[in-house]
Amino acid sequence: MDPKSQKTHTFPNDLSELAKVREEVRSFLGNDCGDILRGRLVFAIDEAVTNVIEHGFPDQRSSRVELKMRKNRDFWRFTITDEGIPFDPTLKKSDTWKELFETGADGGFGLRSLKKIMTVRYKRLERPARNRLTLIHSRKENDLR
Repeated sequence: MDPKSQKTHTFPNDLSELAKVREEVRSFLGNDCGDILRGRLVFAIDEAVTNVIEHGFPDQRSSRVELKMRKNRDFWRFTITDEGIPFDPTLKKSDTWKELFETGADGGFGLRSLKKIMTVRYKRLERPARNRLTLIHSRKENDLR
């Protein structure tokens, strides 16, 4: 496998790490996609990692988060593994934009955006207990521009 086709970045569960996470994702994507798509993918990963840190560790205990990035000619796959509280975003109904605005919801915009950009998969792992969130974006011909 081409060494440039995968990369792992492990970091503390601290919001101050987000800039480094974005930098790692941009570096991994390189010139394999256009600026607009790159921006969307970086945004999606940033949103997912932010949610993991903010909602997965309400007690603010120190832990590590792992981001595995993989790409081939068909897709980009980002897998986030953490030891935070369990949350399966695939079970959460995404409100419409209108519902989010009208209810004045304090959350939900990021998760809705994430699901618009990526295919979202979740698995609760055991021994040790961890969350594995997998985000996949299929590569299409127009994505390469």
